Amino acid sequence: METPIRRRWLRGAVAAGVALALAATPAVTPSAHAAPAAAASQLASFAVGRDGRLYAATPEGLTPYGSTVVGPPGAGISAVRQEDGNLAVFTVGTRGELLATVTNSAGSGVTVYSYGAGLAPPGARVSAVTDPVGSVHAFFVGSDGAIYGKSYTGAVLPGAGPQRISEPGLAPPGATVAAAWRSSLPGVVFVGVDGGLNSVWRTSAGTWTTVPASPAGLAPPGGGVAAVSTAGAQAYFAGLDGRLWQVGFAGGALPDPWTPVAISAVGVVPAGARLAAARPVGGPTSVFFAGADGAVRVVTNLTGSWVESATTPARIARPGGPLSVVALGDYLYTSWCGNGLWWWLFWWWRRPPPPPPPWYGETLSFRQIYPVDYGAEVAVTAYR
Repeated sequence: METPIRRRWLRGAVAAGVALALAATPAVTPSAHAAPAAAASQLASFAVGRDGRLYAATPEGLTPYGSTVVGPPGAGISAVRQEDGNLAVFTVGTRGELLATVTNSAGSGVTVYSYGAGLAPPGARVSAVTDPVGSVHAFFVGSDGAIYGKSYTGAVLPGAGPQRISEPGLAPPGATVAAAWRSSLPGVVFVGVDGGLNSVWRTSAGTWTTVPASPAGLAPPGGGVAAVSTAGAQAYFAGLDGRLWQVGFAGGALPDPWTPVAISAVGVVPAGARLAAARPVGGPTSVFFAGADGAVRVVTNLTGSWVESATTPARIARPGGPLSVVALGDYLYTSWCGNGLWWWLFWWWRRPPPPPPPWYGETLSFRQIYPVDYGAEVAVTAYR
């Protein structure tokens, strides 16, 4: 049995006890280490293995998460905490259907719900969000290039299939999307076939409207995008010139005069790189990505202005590859699949005053004794 490998880098966060468990026996013997405190919350990260099954990782180890095939190897994946504390993990299956893997209230098992078929390329990227009133919304780009959405009022349960909420041909099939909300109304952002940031939002009348959010030609079509939702929403995407761009979506009537703003220098982010963004309550916005050197890096307004910094050493992530982040208290928890290792980064953002960059966090890794590919799509969330 393998045990986690703990690495603490310069200015690393101090670890301080929280029990982490899932509804299955860990594949790795728990070590004596303790993750940074996250109140009573629990962390879980997910990926689809080479056998098409779902695997879950905590900072204690990796374990299968149900026996159902939920997509092709490395399929797109998104996980959210439902209002009752249970998890919902979304994928697009081998038949092009939307799948939701949910935990039950007792935490002793999972159930997989299937919606539709032939809607999207198998393994298409998917993004879900829980809005302020507890509704869950999942989005993906279909085989016809249209945006599809499925909303749940309350718990994720069986029901009708996803609806097409945009015209066809808007985005590359299966492209990266980022779910968001503004004034409790759900929406999704993505880089369209024109290379510009686009968005689809539900209106107060219950209809859906498509709104371009940047000029065309700024980014690779279908490239990396992330979103952070507070009173409004902020979207981030990696441009063709290596700049990180931000677009703010205010909470007023649609459309707003949205203008993209570059928040990094040229060449900082690999063009079209996958992004993960989070904003703690009362804290800064931080956008993580794997740089060209394989280091996990962050662009953050921690100091009041946007600054780029390394958070890990080089060569531990696939350049431009997938990663996922969640904010809990004073920490940001980032997860990704390295070369034979599953990695966690614990990054303490509340450091008054912060030291100058580079801002390293504390990393934890363990060997993947189950078959999950290097650079696989990952999703991280808190539950219960």
